[in-house]
Amino acid sequence: MMKRSLVTLGLALSTQLAACMVGDSTDTLNQDLTFEEFKALTYLEPWADGVYIINGDTPVHNEKALYEEWLAIYGGQELIVNTSGGVDTKWSDTQKLNLTYCVSDTFGANKTKVLAAFDKATTLGWEVRGNVNFIHLTAQDANCTASNTNVVFDVRPVNVGGQYLARAFFPNNARSSRNVLIDNTAFDPNLTWPLENIIAHELGHALGFRHEHTRPESGACFEDNNWRPLTPYDSASVMHYPQCNGTSSNLAFTQRDTDGIVALYGAPGGNPPPPPPPPPPGGTQTWTGSLTQGLFRVVGGPIAVRSGTTLTVTMTGTGDPDLYVRFNSAPTRSRFSCRPYLSSATETCTLTVPSTATSFYVAVDGYTASTYNVTATYTPR
Repeated sequence: MMKRSLVTLGLALSTQLAACMVGDSTDTLNQDLTFEEFKALTYLEPWADGVYIINGDTPVHNEKALYEEWLAIYGGQELIVNTSGGVDTKWSDTQKLNLTYCVSDTFGANKTKVLAAFDKATTLGWEVRGNVNFIHLTAQDANCTASNTNVVFDVRPVNVGGQYLARAFFPNNARSSRNVLIDNTAFDPNLTWPLENIIAHELGHALGFRHEHTRPESGACFEDNNWRPLTPYDSASVMHYPQCNGTSSNLAFTQRDTDGIVALYGAPGGNPPPPPPPPPPGGTQTWTGSLTQGLFRVVGGPIAVRSGTTLTVTMTGTGDPDLYVRFNSAPTRSRFSCRPYLSSATETCTLTVPSTATSFYVAVDGYTASTYNVTATYTPR
């Protein structure tokens, strides 16, 4: 059994294209399926550390997380991703202006096409519509891998035989999962959608936007209810699959796409917030212990914390414990501000403390019998 980092924001500005079309299990979800049947219908990338793909281009990073997706559909146990204090799955005011990336040299002759598509999707796309800034660090292209921590995300080619055209990530994903992967089929000159619009759609996910067609107004391709609307429904959005009752044939931007990113990140060209006054000395707390399988334990909190600062909680240990962090209230299995949900004891939550938060809590959960060593680094109020 495995798991993933899951903080699926659902901002009503979304759509992706590579998937409702090919190999998407949601096309057959008009009848109850066992988890094994659901898993068998879900595409799994065929390389080491490959992820499951649902909703066309949405990565689910392990079997444990896929099981939660199945429960949300068939078990009546839809996961609630906590937004206590108004925290959405989005980039901080500092990070949104420094979204660095590399483009792998392994694209070969296609690299010039990728670079041109990214320029149109970023400099001429999201950046002219909202206060975000994507930065291509060309010096990192020769070592453009998922383990390169000099960039926020990597852009690499894959060959999945058209199971998706491209897939991306959400802002809360761990660095190893922050990739934009482009299949060979995305370079087909006969595609209905231009490559730059495919990339714009994927970067919409990277900014935190969900598929627009999951909204009930679409009447097709429902995914889940874990989203918050930013604008009225937009059937022509860059985030709306055309094949899911969409009204755009090419995934171009719309005015409501612009309205949505402004609502989340501000108008383009906005100044970064002024630096806060010097913080008081930092605080550190640690917790160590063991868990039996199925034991959920709140180990810390309430711990006073200063809004606008960075809270980092790390965990190591043995077995498979899960780390939970929540602002202002103790976390539960279904309510949390951060839950990495990985397949080992090594997990990290790095959060910007929201303006309405005054404290945080830490909990651990024994997915298997396990031990844990947890450290929280924060700025006290």
